[in-house]
Amino acid sequence: MSLREHASNPVLTVGGSGEWDAGALGTMSVLKVADVFHMYYEAWSRRSEAAWDEQEYFTLQIGHATSSDGMRWTRDPVNPVIPRGGDGDWDHHGTWDPFVLCEDGVFKMWYGGGANDYCDWAYATSEDGRNFEKQGKISWLGNVEDIHIVHDRASGQYHVYYWNRAYEPMGLFHATSPNETDFNFAAAEQLTIEGEDYPGMYKFTHVVQEQNTWYMFYGNFVRPHCADGTVRLAISNDGSKWNSVNKNLLPGHDGELLRVNDTRWFMYYGPQGYFDRKDCTINLTIYDGKLANLAEQCGCSLPPCSRVGS
Repeated sequence: MSLREHASNPVLTVGGSGEWDAGALGTMSVLKVADVFHMYYEAWSRRSEAAWDEQEYFTLQIGHATSSDGMRWTRDPVNPVIPRGGDGDWDHHGTWDPFVLCEDGVFKMWYGGGANDYCDWAYATSEDGRNFEKQGKISWLGNVEDIHIVHDRASGQYHVYYWNRAYEPMGLFHATSPNETDFNFAAAEQLTIEGEDYPGMYKFTHVVQEQNTWYMFYGNFVRPHCADGTVRLAISNDGSKWNSVNKNLLPGHDGELLRVNDTRWFMYYGPQGYFDRKDCTINLTIYDGKLANLAEQCGCSLPPCSRVGS
């Protein structure tokens, strides 16, 4: 069975005029804790049709929404849960690209802060998923975006996948750590995906483990708005060497996969052509089946979204 579009897309739209998330929505991270779904997402308070406006990017902050079914979402009244820092703080020029795990009763968030040459990765924690305490920077790289974390229980290692603009078009990197924060970025490996065409750019990585296989959901990247972007799938036996097996899972970007139960998966994503674009929403597709079967499919039943901002 193919991925199928949720009938009531989009599942989250921009906020009202003057709200902190009124401009556009972006990268999301979704998890289920007990019976509650939690979504963390980046948002602009201002976003025009300009391909690039530095001041608009400085308005990025991270919000939180909850749901009982993963389809109907309610924004957290304490938003933004990771606000940008004050004057003089390293993350004064925005917070963005959240990724969250809940382990041993603690919500652990990795996220980006700052801008341009002075942006980096940071870490924050929360006991309730809403009130986070910033724990500080964990990298000194600059030019980074699109973080994703995998905690490999077999080895105990944390794996980080991220994009470094300074190395474009070969900007996809992978590093490891024995804990949540001490990633060896100096020894990070530059990744390529076998079967893709280079010097094309491939990012938006989201990696999950299923039995002995690693699955990377990723996308082709063309500025400014990924007009022809598709969510794709690569597989690996070790998290380092990747082979592309499906280049057309669905039209869109930032595919974020969530296991709902043993046979059902939700994928949240941004509509095709709306990466970092005014009024970008968060949409949902549903998949019933095994991840291994996605590698055998050549496409999905979704048309390019025509309901952005509706």
